Amino acid sequence: MMNLYEAIGCRHSVRKYTDREVTEKLRGQILSYFDKTSQLNDRIRVEAVIFDNTKKKADVHGLWKVDAPYYLAIYSDQEEGCERNAGYLMEQMVLYMTAKGIGTCYLGSVQPAQKVRGGKRCLMMVAFGYPEGKLYRESPLAKRLPLNELCIFKEEAGEQMKTILRAARLAPSAMNTQPWRFIVYSDRIYVFALKTRFPGKSFHAMREFSIGIMLSHIMLAAEEL
Repeated sequence: MMNLYEAIGCRHSVRKYTDREVTEKLRGQILSYFDKTSQLNDRIRVEAVIFDNTKKKADVHGLWKVDAPYYLAIYSDQEEGCERNAGYLMEQMVLYMTAKGIGTCYLGSVQPAQKVRGGKRCLMMVAFGYPEGKLYRESPLAKRLPLNELCIFKEEAGEQMKTILRAARLAPSAMNTQPWRFIVYSDRIYVFALKTRFPGKSFHAMREFSIGIMLSHIMLAAEEL
């Protein structure tokens, strides 16, 4: 089985699913894996919940809802940095499912009927299941800005630093905005978030969630090395 770092290069958004069941055992493994993920802030309480939609009765609604047999929701305390922390966690879950042969799609504007559980609010939902088409894609096909547009190189970056930056570049983001820029030295990276082009709290939250996803890619690439 591939690991999470390897899954970065081939994962893509899956929007059409078969009716094939994700077994109860595998769903249990997905929820168990949530407890093993690393957090940016482990003082923020988080919870993962799976909604079964195999009978088309899951109470999940939103503008860009993808019809899928299952949905994974992440609930979190409303603390400073909670969206970034949630993105960091959720991408590890998404890559874990990719490695297990399961397709996924982030649903930025979709919410379950139960928006709050035990004082924690749902910050993101992910559709998942077995894909109707291809599960994997080749990383060169990912529509991302090239590194020379994302980075300012202050010093010559070695191969390990470039490996980490390539992983960061492949991170998915809300509406593919890629809201990150890097200043790179030989032994460190400074990360900057672009100002959101859209007003409102929801767009700010989506940007923060996307930044969390990207930081998880940096972490996974660094661990791989």
